[in-house]
Amino acid sequence: MSSDEFSNDDLTENIKILATDDEKIKSFGEILTNDSSREILQLLFNEDLTATQIAQKSNVSLQLVKYHLNKLQNLGVVKISKIEKNSKSQEHENLHCIKI
Repeated sequence: MSSDEFSNDDLTENIKILATDDEKIKSFGEILTNDSSREILQLLFNEDLTATQIAQKSNVSLQLVKYHLNKLQNLGVVKISKIEKNSKSQEHENLHCIKI
């Protein structure tokens, strides 16, 4: 459905107003002002990746990638699209960005 096909009722139902002192808004602000978070979002906007793949492509440490991914997941910006096991029986989570 293109944006032209939305009725005014559809748009009204999707709008949520948050107070400026809301913790969620503060968290979004922190994400958008952080270079690593923005880089992670850009990578996930283009393709589904694991945390390890993000770290390799961004030159951000895996620990820092996981930290930012956790914050992004808590805000509902990123979600796990599937969990796979590799040959070493380690779980890998494929993540993708929810397009807002």
